[in-house]
Amino acid sequence: MRFTWEPTLGWPVAIVASVVVAAVTIALAVRAHKQAPNVDSTAVDWGRRCAISAVIVVMLLGPATTVQSTTRAVSATDVVIAVDITGSMAVQDAKYPDSGGSAVTRITAARYAVDTIVNLYPDSSFAALSFGGSTTLGLPLTPDTYAVESWGDNLQTEPTGISSGSNPSSPLDGLTTVLSDMRKQHANDTIVLYYISDGEQTSDEQRQSFSSLRAYVDDAVTVGVGSDDGGQVPQLRTGLRAGDALPNGTTWVPDPDTGQPAVSKRDSQTMSQIADELSGTYQAIDANTPVSYPHSGASAGDYRMVQIDKPTTTTNAIVWPFAFVLAALLIWEAIAHARTSRRLL
Repeated sequence: MRFTWEPTLGWPVAIVASVVVAAVTIALAVRAHKQAPNVDSTAVDWGRRCAISAVIVVMLLGPATTVQSTTRAVSATDVVIAVDITGSMAVQDAKYPDSGGSAVTRITAARYAVDTIVNLYPDSSFAALSFGGSTTLGLPLTPDTYAVESWGDNLQTEPTGISSGSNPSSPLDGLTTVLSDMRKQHANDTIVLYYISDGEQTSDEQRQSFSSLRAYVDDAVTVGVGSDDGGQVPQLRTGLRAGDALPNGTTWVPDPDTGQPAVSKRDSQTMSQIADELSGTYQAIDANTPVSYPHSGASAGDYRMVQIDKPTTTTNAIVWPFAFVLAALLIWEAIAHARTSRRLL
C-alpha cells in the first residue's frame, strides 16, 4: 500500500479550485492584518480559517492509497463452452437477436451465443473448446471474459475440402478430460456445459452417448444453430471465420446421390437427445430466442479467490478523516462567530 493523490474532479479542476481557495483566504487574512486593531478577528480566528482552507485544499487534491493485488474473487460457477466448427457451420441459414433479423452463418450465430453466455455469468470462469475433425482446447479455465470473447470472435470453420464427415460426439473425449480435471480442481464449484452445434451427423460412425459427462457437470445446455429448413453447404478451401460473409463466387458441396447442392439442416432431434443424456436443456436459437440459463438458473452466489497473472491496482480515497477535521473546524468557527456577535450586541 502506498499514498497517492487522485482528485475526484480531475487535476485541472482540483488545481484551479485549490488556488482560488488559497488565494481568497490569504487575501482576506492580509486585509484583516492591515486593518488591525479595528477588526474583531484575532490571530487565533485567522489561524482557524487558514486551517479550514488547508483542509479543503487537501480534500480537493484527493488523498488516496493504492493497493496491488494478484488475486480476484470470482463466482464459484465454471462454464464450459464447446462449439462445432465443421464445414456445415458455414451454412448461412442461422438467425440470432443480434443479427438484426438477417440470416447469418451458423458459426456467426455461435459467436453471438458465446457473447451472450459470457454476459449471463458475470464474475464466473470459462473454458472453451472447438471441435470438428479434432477437438481443440482453445481456452483453459479463466475468469478473463475478454479472452473468451476474443476466442469467440476468432472461431473459424474447417475447410469443407478436408472434412471427413461430422459426428456430434466427436468432442466427447476432449470434454471428458477438461471436465474431469475441472471437477478435481474445484470440487465444490457449479459446472455448466454449453454445447453449440447444428447437431448434424454425416459420418458413418455411430454417435456415442454424452451420459458419462453427467458425473462432472451440474447442468448443461445444448444450443442448436441453423434452421429446420436448412441451407446449402459452401465449398470452402480455407474455412470461414465467424462474422465473415461468404466469398463471391462461392460454389456448393454436391449431394453425392443427386449431384445437386447438398442441403444441411439443424438436427433438433439429436440435440434434444444429447441434452437428455446430459440431464440438461435443449435451446434452438433464432431471431427472437437467444441463449439463456439452464434449469439451474444463474451463477452460484458463492465466491472463491483465484490467482491472476497481471496485478491489479485498487485506489481507495481517504475522505472521512479530513471531513471530520473540517466539520470540527467549522463548528469551532460557528461558535466563535456567535460569541463575537453577542459581544458586539
